[in-house]
Amino acid sequence: MRHVFLAFAVLGLAVLAGCGGGGSSGGSAGGGGTGGTGGPGPTPAPELGSGDHTPSSVTFTTLSGTGLGVSNPADLAFSPVNANELWIVSQGDMNLVIIDNVLAATLTGERINSSNDGNWSHFFSNASGIAMGAQTSSTGNGWTFATSQDSNNGGNNFMGPTLWSLDRNVLGHYPPGVGIGLGSHLDMLHSTRYAKGIAHESANIYWTVGQAFFTVNAGTPQVCISRYNFFADHGPGADNHANGVKWHYARGQVATVTGVPLGMHYHSGNKLLYVSDTGNGRVIALDTQSGNAPVTVTSFTNDGIDYEVTGATVTNIVAPGTHLTQPSGLEYRGGLLYVCDHATGIIHAFDLSGNRVNWLDTGLGSNALTGLAFGPDGKLYFCDIKNDRVVRIDP
Repeated sequence: MRHVFLAFAVLGLAVLAGCGGGGSSGGSAGGGGTGGTGGPGPTPAPELGSGDHTPSSVTFTTLSGTGLGVSNPADLAFSPVNANELWIVSQGDMNLVIIDNVLAATLTGERINSSNDGNWSHFFSNASGIAMGAQTSSTGNGWTFATSQDSNNGGNNFMGPTLWSLDRNVLGHYPPGVGIGLGSHLDMLHSTRYAKGIAHESANIYWTVGQAFFTVNAGTPQVCISRYNFFADHGPGADNHANGVKWHYARGQVATVTGVPLGMHYHSGNKLLYVSDTGNGRVIALDTQSGNAPVTVTSFTNDGIDYEVTGATVTNIVAPGTHLTQPSGLEYRGGLLYVCDHATGIIHAFDLSGNRVNWLDTGLGSNALTGLAFGPDGKLYFCDIKNDRVVRIDP
């Protein structure tokens, strides 16, 4: 296995296209694909290599730099404002690590944590996922992102996704005299505890997966897929959540695994939400346009309105018992779903009908792989929580 444990030089590769076109999802996964061995032509999902699917068929490059170490990295995402800027959720030490330019010869960046923001421990509590948003705020440069928190807030369950400014002059800077001074967060809604991942839809709308408060309050905590709309944020450090609306889907149909983040992707073309159903060993698609009329359910006081949507269509994309054991990170690119398996150390690529078209065994084994993200160089980056690092795959 060829590992490169150093900061890497500029590669000069052309930037590959981002999300491709739509495509419809099919039923349960078909038989395993052969990774492009069925005939002439380019290998599907070349980001995973075109060899024999073994670790030695690619090169792994660890991202490293002074002060940029990570602890149990759960997820990562590239900035929509500065394409080379990588944001990493370092769950083990509750830090947000930002690398300025992943293509630079020497990596530099900064860490955001409780030393920057006096209320970080609540709003970034055991963060499990990160999703880049849109230019929707009046604060800073206007760009936002959100994180999911795998926490129950010390037992009172007052927990949910947090909306932040993507402006590094705002993020982590305690704003004195603004609102009631609750740090630099832009908004937070509190109807999902132990959330394992997050995805952006549009504007200030995000999806997450975790135990919905209305089921906790009823005494039978159940996992839901939940849609959050912050609408207009309340600004840095304030706490007016009255305009938030939350919809909870697929109660009890998805299972999470303690300590394992999951991946999600909202496809704006077909309106499907793809989710790594970690506890059930599958990838599913939620038809976000389906379901019965929303019914109001219990929520925290002054935290907006909560609805449950029953009867929404949940479809197997990759069925249990086929290729996946504990699917974690999930990314979409060019009509394919890239899914890493926390239990096996394998990264798979599936088409939207669930057929496997390529795969790569990282050789890391169990309890390693979490978040995935495509970089500005068109290459795939992943989190390795077993070895406290972020790695780039060089096919």
